[in-house]
Amino acid sequence: MRKRPRLTQHKASCYSEDCISLLPDDILVSILSRLSLKEAVLTSCLSRRWRHLWTGITGLDFDADDELNKIAAEPKLKSSERSKYINWVNRVVRNYRGLTLEAFRICFDLEKGSKTAIDNWVKFAMAKMVQKLELDLLENGETLRQSLRNYTFPYKLLTETKWSSLKRLYGNLPSNLSFTSVGFKTLKVLSLKCVNVNDEALQYFLSNCPVLQCLSIHGSGDLENVKVTGVSLKLRYLEIIFCLGVKTIEICDTNLVSFSYLGGNINLCIDNVPMLDEISIGEGYSGLENDVFNQLSSCLYQLEVLTLDIYRPEENIKMFAFPELPNLKQLILKIGAWDDDPLLQFTSLVRACPNLYRFVLQLIWMSPSKRRRKIRRAAKCPHQYLKLVEIVGYYGRTSDDELAMYFIENAIALQKIVIDPRHQILERTPIRNDKIKREEAAARNAAKKQLEAKRPPGVELVIL
Repeated sequence: MRKRPRLTQHKASCYSEDCISLLPDDILVSILSRLSLKEAVLTSCLSRRWRHLWTGITGLDFDADDELNKIAAEPKLKSSERSKYINWVNRVVRNYRGLTLEAFRICFDLEKGSKTAIDNWVKFAMAKMVQKLELDLLENGETLRQSLRNYTFPYKLLTETKWSSLKRLYGNLPSNLSFTSVGFKTLKVLSLKCVNVNDEALQYFLSNCPVLQCLSIHGSGDLENVKVTGVSLKLRYLEIIFCLGVKTIEICDTNLVSFSYLGGNINLCIDNVPMLDEISIGEGYSGLENDVFNQLSSCLYQLEVLTLDIYRPEENIKMFAFPELPNLKQLILKIGAWDDDPLLQFTSLVRACPNLYRFVLQLIWMSPSKRRRKIRRAAKCPHQYLKLVEIVGYYGRTSDDELAMYFIENAIALQKIVIDPRHQILERTPIRNDKIKREEAAARNAAKKQLEAKRPPGVELVIL
């Protein structure tokens, strides 16, 4: 019998030693930066070599999804869980040793009562020359709160902060920086949810963040007049969502490529924005009030992606004459699914997009119900370039079925239909989630029964 070959000294050492720990620190830190923050911190228990490696990771994402689930199930825990969250963030921030930060994210149910802690975190992130700053302070992690309870972004406080006070707070700050170089100079992405920002603060961001590319503001109660003008701005993505005090938005002479607005009726002016090819909009109670398409008239012909939020389609959609959108490639409709409201009326908008490649219908379940009636047919119209149709929130209503059949019969180049029955209003309450799962399973079975036999040869039907 042959003897088993003896391991060489080199091979034996690979088995006896921790090969990962042989890697240089910068590679290990790069690996840890790809883990969640809690996972990265746990590696400090591995050995003395690993004890402080996590303190140099490039991003700090304080996402506390499990704690938010606890609060949703038991609201009385909110106060204690807030204290735990604030202590966790403070502990990590005090121990962090990296000189700069690529990203800093706070994600928890915090309001103005936590102002001191949040102020200090923002100062810390700015002192670390953060590139992406996100404050996601949604109530229970999912809904907007009354703006009077919101935390207010301290842009003036940051400009007045002394460098020496930051050194006392956080110790390990870059030694080669002066106070004037700290702050907004490196900020590329700013996302604020349930954070109050007024007009003056917005203009400060635009004037003092020379590399700011993406600005997103959700639920601010202080914003009234949004003005984004000037070809020198680096801003490419602007999002104003449910800031209910907004009266006007003016976007002129900029290189913005994407704009999103959801909220009440406003005076919207868009002029000379040649790179703007993506818009998401919903105005007023219906989502299409205030003559939306006329407000967008200066850029309709250049749009390639359009998202419309339409809350009550049956009552309002017939009032609109849709203009032609010759360059539109993707059309996304977010529709309130009330009872068995008809969906075929939206085919008139699809017909206004002769070069459409992808159509997405996202149904937001309000009070869906099924009733038996005959399938209706919309006027035939061949769609030469439409290849992908997605219906999200498919419930199995007759109206869902007849819209899917419209595309099966009229999209000449159709390659794929995606049916996604998953609920579009996500709630953390466990009981509610169980009910949603049962409804989704029923919708999935309905989709198979309604569509599988009608699928044309060569068209892929995907039911998620």
